[in-house]
Amino acid sequence: MNKNRVELFSDGVFAIVLTLLVLNLKVPASHGLSSLLDVTPALIVHAATFCLVGVMWVGHHGALARVDRITHRALLFNLLILFWVTLLPFAAENAADRPLEPLGPSLLSFSCGAFFLSYLGFRFSVHSTIDDVPEMRRWKQVRVTMAVVMVVGNFACAVLAWVSPWIGYGGALATVLLFLLVRSPPESEEKFREARAREMPAA
Repeated sequence: MNKNRVELFSDGVFAIVLTLLVLNLKVPASHGLSSLLDVTPALIVHAATFCLVGVMWVGHHGALARVDRITHRALLFNLLILFWVTLLPFAAENAADRPLEPLGPSLLSFSCGAFFLSYLGFRFSVHSTIDDVPEMRRWKQVRVTMAVVMVVGNFACAVLAWVSPWIGYGGALATVLLFLLVRSPPESEEKFREARAREMPAA
């Protein structure tokens, strides 16, 4: 299947999810600065979930950029990835309406864990010639290890959120922080892409 079609479809789903997040925000009943207290939990959950969807999109975009060809199995895993992303507005609305109850934060962490599990399935269902670059192998191993840790960690946080909802929020926050702290791919990737572009015949 054409990779561009998969990218366009996936980007559209991410855009709709971000739109649904802001539609969940409700106008406070009162006026003035004091009314902000009524919607503060919802604003915090919105900002956190927006960042979560954002870093998921960055990771998803990076994975697709390194793929040569989309297989049927990879297409199914990509749909699974998008399914878990579409659950985030529902989880965020639950967390915003009842921030101290476990359902919302548990769903947030569970969706994160399922996203990473589907991401691993997608990654091992495709091949990119970039994977054959020696300098990239170590970087790939780090990213796969990070994904495995996030699968286990977020599923554990989803269960423990029923003990304390703050654990569920912690799992989702850790996902954002880990994405922000992970190092960029080595310079050899850019050199490889430039070489590939020069080798491609002119359209």
